Amino acid sequence: MKRVCIIGGGIAGLATAYYLQTRAQPDAQYTLLERAPTLGGKIVSARENGFVIEGGPDSFITYKPHALELCRELGLGKELLGTNDAARRVFVWSRGKLHPLPDGVMLILPTKIIPFLKSPLISWRGKLRMGMDLFIPRRENQDDESLAHFVRRRLGNEALDKIAEPMIAGIYVADAETLSLASTFPRFIEMENKYGGLLRGVFAQRRAQKHGAPPRANGNGNPQTPVSMFMTLRNGVQQLTDALIARLDANALWTNRRVVQVKRENDAYAVRMNDGAMLCADAVVFATPAYVTAELVREMDSELAAQLAQIRYVSSATVSLGFKRAEISHPLNGFGFVVPRSEKRNILACSWSSTKFNFRAPDEHVLLRAFIGGAHNEALAEQSESALIETARAELRALMGIKATPVLAQVYRWHKANPQYQVGHQAGIAAIQTRAAQHDNLYLVGSAYNGVGIPDCIADGMRVAQAIQSLLEHSMLKEELI
Repeated sequence: MKRVCIIGGGIAGLATAYYLQTRAQPDAQYTLLERAPTLGGKIVSARENGFVIEGGPDSFITYKPHALELCRELGLGKELLGTNDAARRVFVWSRGKLHPLPDGVMLILPTKIIPFLKSPLISWRGKLRMGMDLFIPRRENQDDESLAHFVRRRLGNEALDKIAEPMIAGIYVADAETLSLASTFPRFIEMENKYGGLLRGVFAQRRAQKHGAPPRANGNGNPQTPVSMFMTLRNGVQQLTDALIARLDANALWTNRRVVQVKRENDAYAVRMNDGAMLCADAVVFATPAYVTAELVREMDSELAAQLAQIRYVSSATVSLGFKRAEISHPLNGFGFVVPRSEKRNILACSWSSTKFNFRAPDEHVLLRAFIGGAHNEALAEQSESALIETARAELRALMGIKATPVLAQVYRWHKANPQYQVGHQAGIAAIQTRAAQHDNLYLVGSAYNGVGIPDCIADGMRVAQAIQSLLEHSMLKEELI
């Protein structure tokens, strides 16, 4: 096996190509096909008049190490930028005002009792209901459940409405009522199983931290240099994909090439493009959205196509607005705010980008980014650019009192670009992988399967490159024995 065709030029496809080029046998030849005129997928950064604008993800999480490690391997170590943790506050729009999330709340769990008890965000009845988690027995049934069902069961409706649902919507643009807990927050399941409840788990972990585990050592035996939970790059996340592209073989990167069919012919794959061109490959890697992959494999395997088509996607949009700082009265003293669905507003959240990260706006200016659409309001994300800008401005006027005219407005629309990890997702993916494995040298990578984040997609590309490398080594050994 020597010829590998990668379909899709987002981060998963680019990472697959990179690890093939740097880790696999030198005789492995890859060709990457991308239907768009540019590579990088949803990772899009723009620089305009001193602003750094992110169209898709603005950072990556570091407890999953693959993105951080890849940045360093590509020589981007000095460009890495953490969040401004001194300003780490998140607000929740509730009852006509912005309430700070209590200090110490991690996603849905209060880790500090006094700030939580003093917070006006949750009513006393809601706080007492959350405290009942200490007395609710662990769930014996280990079937997957939705995030909403889990939070409602352990912490109550108010915790779901005011904290969990809006925080999760900001990450997954998903419906908490159908979002798979096992596929998105398995740590909560582990805490319930190990400690009997979430609050018990928090208290146990705090006790363990007080007894002081030594700092984890790096490869040189020295303590690891602390890194921010979320990191980005000085000139935007696109620096990562640009660096990847610069390392890859330019002749192997084909843009403006839409694949219309993939067929198995003898011991190879025939990949046909919309211009009639045909590419033959020993292995094919699909780094496309699951519904696109479904259409490409339908003739070859209708059952696999049907399974892939079951993965739901929703549309979203981001609207970045730059303002003169003097014209904004709000202190912007945090990373931004989220909006509960019960408030019936037209944005999911707003990130105060120039507070969250340095170098995002020129001097005396600020940058804000509103999130629109998602599982409950897809139609809003499908509006025209001018309508999206007006929607964002109207919401920021109502929620933050911003009446100023922006000096910059940039819209990015993501049509059916957000996979939904619905209840039973893991079982569905296992069935897809089992079916795909029946086709020799056919691989699936990307955000639809094992995680939606940048590190997850990079890890997927590395996994597939390693699998192909193992097959190459096995094939070479077989030839030597013969």
